[in-house]
Amino acid sequence: MKPISTIFFDWGGVIADDPGDDFLMSLLRQIGATAAQAQEIYDGTMRRFMTGEISEIEYWQRLRDEYGFTIPDTISEEFKAWRGLAKNEAVLDLVHEAKSRGYTVALLTNVIEPTYNVLQAEGCYEPFDAIIASCKVGYAKPDPAIYRIALQQLDATPETSLFIEDKPKNIAPATQLGFQTILAENSAQIIRDVRKYL
Repeated sequence: MKPISTIFFDWGGVIADDPGDDFLMSLLRQIGATAAQAQEIYDGTMRRFMTGEISEIEYWQRLRDEYGFTIPDTISEEFKAWRGLAKNEAVLDLVHEAKSRGYTVALLTNVIEPTYNVLQAEGCYEPFDAIIASCKVGYAKPDPAIYRIALQQLDATPETSLFIEDKPKNIAPATQLGFQTILAENSAQIIRDVRKYL
């Protein structure tokens, strides 16, 4: 275990208990998408939304045009119902502890614009030294580009960086680039495993 200086946390599934995938899929089902359509949208149009390639207005309009869904103009309000907006205070305490001990702490997260805006407005990003958000940088995990951007923004090296993430597919590129990694399973395990590095 090498000494680290920078810790990158994911949001959904790490700082917040709910990873968000089920919520996004259920929202698509709510507007009438079949399971197959929901997966197709999630893998295609949603990804373009998540990287900021298309706006929220364009996202919903594409779903209307391509699938014929009837989508109310108030659909954005649904994003405020995501349980992942509620942070796990014990994990957040760990973020504060790491920062107080001199570590640089950052978020490296796949997030769509409306969720980003709600989290920012509620001050959820304030404890972090940097926010590397897919909707702002134009790349989403597991694209290796977003990990490189994260390192560049903090002038960090992968060897001295720790990345905590709940999805194995997003851990793999970080490991290949040389990050030290923790696969998040629950808050107690996250706290225990990160403390081994502090």
